[in-house]
Amino acid sequence: MTTLAPPLLRPPPHLPPTTHNLNSSSKDTTLLPLSSCDEIHRLHLPSLIKSCARYRHVSLGRQLHALSVKLGCLVSDPFVQSSLISFYASCSLHAIALQLFEELPEPNIVSYTSAMDACVDSEQPELAFYLFHQMVKSGISPDSFSLVVLLSACADNGALNLGCGAHALALKIGLELTPFLVTALISMYSKCSSLDSAMLLFQQTPEEIKSLQVWNAVINALALHGHGSDALKLFEDMISGGFHQPNSITFLGLLSGCTQSGLVQEGKHYFNIMTTKFGIEPTIKHYGCMVDLLGMAGLLNEAFDLLTHMPIQPNYVVWMSLLRSCSAHGDVTMAEQVMYIIMHGEIEYPMGEVGHFAIMSGMYRKAGVFDRFAQTRHLVERKQKGKSRIEIGGNMHVFSVGFHGLHSSEGNKIIEMLDVLDVKLGKQKEEANGERHSEKVAVSFGLIKSNSGMTIRVFNYLRICKDCHDWMKFVSKSYDREIIMRDCNRIHRFVGGMCSCRDYW
Repeated sequence: MTTLAPPLLRPPPHLPPTTHNLNSSSKDTTLLPLSSCDEIHRLHLPSLIKSCARYRHVSLGRQLHALSVKLGCLVSDPFVQSSLISFYASCSLHAIALQLFEELPEPNIVSYTSAMDACVDSEQPELAFYLFHQMVKSGISPDSFSLVVLLSACADNGALNLGCGAHALALKIGLELTPFLVTALISMYSKCSSLDSAMLLFQQTPEEIKSLQVWNAVINALALHGHGSDALKLFEDMISGGFHQPNSITFLGLLSGCTQSGLVQEGKHYFNIMTTKFGIEPTIKHYGCMVDLLGMAGLLNEAFDLLTHMPIQPNYVVWMSLLRSCSAHGDVTMAEQVMYIIMHGEIEYPMGEVGHFAIMSGMYRKAGVFDRFAQTRHLVERKQKGKSRIEIGGNMHVFSVGFHGLHSSEGNKIIEMLDVLDVKLGKQKEEANGERHSEKVAVSFGLIKSNSGMTIRVFNYLRICKDCHDWMKFVSKSYDREIIMRDCNRIHRFVGGMCSCRDYW
């Protein structure tokens, strides 16, 4: 088995002085110099390592790792082990975190949970699922913390069957139902497109366990599924019943629900009272919801005015929200204004991000401005490619644009299925096989692999485009299938040629 890099295994004779007080809320205050390793007791190591993780202090964390080797507690102390795994995961050094876990002689529930968390953070959900299976197989019963990590991975990747299995396991072993666990379960069910299960769990949960976090999870679930009015009613029930006072997250759910349901006046009302009645200052995310709400409703000038007068510096995400709304309503003039601000204003965005060029390119093409379309098109070649996940028979299948990773026979069947659908839709084969969007590939795979009448559930990391949205509606009617599609924005439920979003997304 490979070992960690030598510097990590050679404890330095002296820890250098540092100017970071890791237990302070600021990294600029002073910590007393540590002139000798002996000044740190092994009992202090877990809390010190956690502080390094909190402030992403890689160099000092690595020295504490080396010190734990010298003191002999890396092998014997499970709290040091789990703290180090979490530290490396927090610092995005996931390979080291998982390698450290593999080298543990006897992993326990704490180290398993930390390793699973590292897998989730590094976008390796299948490995997290595998570790959970290995943990249970080794005779270690899961606790609330390990189940919450697993449920988070299920929620983020649409693994409904595995999430249901985790819920059943919790009931089987008699795990105590806590607000922490209930919140994770509700979130998993809603994000895996099973709103009925989320609502049933909430209704069956004893009142003393329904913390504000549980209420927030249900409000967010209703918002995600486009039931904005129900989310508002639940909020009013919570307030009038005297259960809890809302917090910032509560209002994010409410505003999101208003956005998905086109409740403009209601959204303005709740955005106003969060400050005037409840004393909660809006964050950039709240302003982003309002820009999305106004933009989707076609109130582009009002959304632009809000953006340019808000007390917080607008970021790339918020400007992109308005740009998407401009695209939805075909307003090229305002889109160019927004584009100018993104390109020439003090707007930071990830290196290599070309989403704004992709939107403008599409707008120019639709408007027939082909010279500008050509100018922007070549900049979109590096655009993030979408990935879609579908769970069939308890196994997770991941598709990207095209048919990479498929056996040739499966790929050929999907191509044939897509070609047949193109003919039924009366479309020419405009797209090369390698260019078909991943959600179409995933749904076609689901049609081939699942029994007639079964619901097809697909998870995608990007917002669904209009072409794919229309395609899903057609397939749901042609094959008499319910197709549930979760994109980065909301849940779409296609039945009989109609979508639950009412073409408002």
